[in-house]
Amino acid sequence: MTPARRAAPGTASGSGRPKARTGGRKAAATGRSPDAVVSAQLRRPGGVLGPRASRTIGAILDATRQIFLTRGYAATIDEIAKAAGVSRASFYTYFPSKRDVLLALGTDTLDAARQQVKALAKLPSDWVLEDLEDWVGEYLEMLEEHGSFVFAWTQAAHEDEAIRQAGMKGHLALCRQMGRALASLGDRPATDPAETGLLAFSMLERGWAYWRLYEGTVKRATLQRAMARMLAATAR
Repeated sequence: MTPARRAAPGTASGSGRPKARTGGRKAAATGRSPDAVVSAQLRRPGGVLGPRASRTIGAILDATRQIFLTRGYAATIDEIAKAAGVSRASFYTYFPSKRDVLLALGTDTLDAARQQVKALAKLPSDWVLEDLEDWVGEYLEMLEEHGSFVFAWTQAAHEDEAIRQAGMKGHLALCRQMGRALASLGDRPATDPAETGLLAFSMLERGWAYWRLYEGTVKRATLQRAMARMLAATAR
């Protein structure tokens, strides 16, 4: 790493991923989503979750991420169960519905995104383009794990008002944090932080999605640097 490049704060050393990687599983185990109108529900057979149950829940959450990446919210419980290597009955043992597993993933995604926004706000006052480029790289790595939720939630929100309300409050709060973080890198106050943050997230998320779709055609390094330049222009 050259002197101009600095590791983004709030991430696991050398991993390129946020520290709170298990937030979604913890959220599932507690059944709570702090920014949601409706919370993910988790059934607790026998009242206690042992190691085997925890592994099954983790497999279901991981499989849901994978399936949502290609099928979105249209994915069925049967598809999720098959990818997780569990039966449909096992899925329902722990999650009452597809909505509940989506909301459990949502808590994990929101926590991971918050950490990345905090890392952006902590860039040094003498930051250079390479610092932003590194940060974009960290954010794209985060989307490798959580990006499937972003698009599945957008689809689900069109069909389910409760899901839309559950995610909208937390998402707009995150957008405001992003807008303020970008403004803190420049010398102007954040006049419309929610709108600025929404545009920044849209660029990052759609850019990542198209890069995956056009894999082998669009170079990630080039895309990453272009995104960094756009964020720098917004900050300045």
